[in-house]
Amino acid sequence: MRGQGYNDASNMRGAWNGLQALFLRDCPYSCYVHCFTHRLHLTLVATAGNEISIWLFFSKLTIIINLICASPKCHTELHYAQAIEIAHMVAAGERETGRGANQIDNLHRSGTTRWSSHFDSICSLIDMYGATITVLESMVQEGSSNSICGEIGGFFIVMKSFEFIFILFDA
Repeated sequence: MRGQGYNDASNMRGAWNGLQALFLRDCPYSCYVHCFTHRLHLTLVATAGNEISIWLFFSKLTIIINLICASPKCHTELHYAQAIEIAHMVAAGERETGRGANQIDNLHRSGTTRWSSHFDSICSLIDMYGATITVLESMVQEGSSNSICGEIGGFFIVMKSFEFIFILFDA
């Protein structure tokens, strides 16, 4: 064995019961090295957090996705809006058809431990941008109080802003 790397999960690095311990039994001179991919992820998160516009983008992205995913009604509306959008795009010839194509999907929440989860959030929002805008717009119209309408309206404005769209499609 030339080397080993761990993502710092307790079941991997455990000195007594983890995978590291199993390797140490067979190769007592092996040493623990924190996974370079995980180090890169931590560096990316820290760097993105230091850039204000990127930090604001991910902060608002998380709130928008949580806002829609937290409500079963909004979640159903999102699926309905997405189905209408897909049907319209297929009819216009803007989307290809075939097995497994044009599936109704969900907005993906980003996690704090994997950079790929941020990427999944961005990709899902890009794919469902129009449906998400439709749901936010209906939430503003049906809002029960001024504060809720104002907050959701603010996120609606943010999603349509140049900076948000630029970072969304450039990320």
